[in-house]
Amino acid sequence: MNKQKTALIVANGTMPKRSALNKIISGINYIICADGGANHARRMKLQPDVIVGDLDSITYNTKKYYSHVPVIFNGDRNSTDLEKAIHYCVRNKFKSIVVVGATGDRIDHTIGNVGCFKKFSGKVDIKMVDPVGELSLIKKEIKVANAIGKTISLIPIDKCKGVSTKNLKYQLKNDVLEIGSREGTSNEAVSDVVTVTVKSGFLLLYITNR
Repeated sequence: MNKQKTALIVANGTMPKRSALNKIISGINYIICADGGANHARRMKLQPDVIVGDLDSITYNTKKYYSHVPVIFNGDRNSTDLEKAIHYCVRNKFKSIVVVGATGDRIDHTIGNVGCFKKFSGKVDIKMVDPVGELSLIKKEIKVANAIGKTISLIPIDKCKGVSTKNLKYQLKNDVLEIGSREGTSNEAVSDVVTVTVKSGFLLLYITNR
């Protein structure tokens, strides 16, 4: 479809500050609004390329404001608006996605959105950015630069085996992480470069931006 390899999806949750959003969009020139995310886009004066979803959250005024923007209605009740937007990216061969507005007041929505890392694994790379930090999937190994002093959490979606870290305050060596058994919340980077490896399972890395 396009020469753009990375898309921004604006979902209907809590948005990062405009200054942080400016940094995100500096290298992105394709913006997708997931239904009510268009209300946020309008408030933050973003220009979406397309609006995708079942259209039950976008306001009348926002529809009118973006009357020139293509709208793709998808009434599938078995997928969320964020999933619909990600499916759009997969169909149109985007290599990676940055999602803002994926977290919010309702924990069920937040957990469902986080599940997209597993649902779309191998189809497109996803990063989720909230007002405090960013969340990404660890594919066997990840190196985090400029990390010293930052809080880093390891979040297992399922049972993750062979988890090892380097340059975290509380080191892991071939450990097992699993929700309800052992998580890796609120660790601290003690060097400029942090390395995390995992042998099996879907393990997420959350790093604060402060």
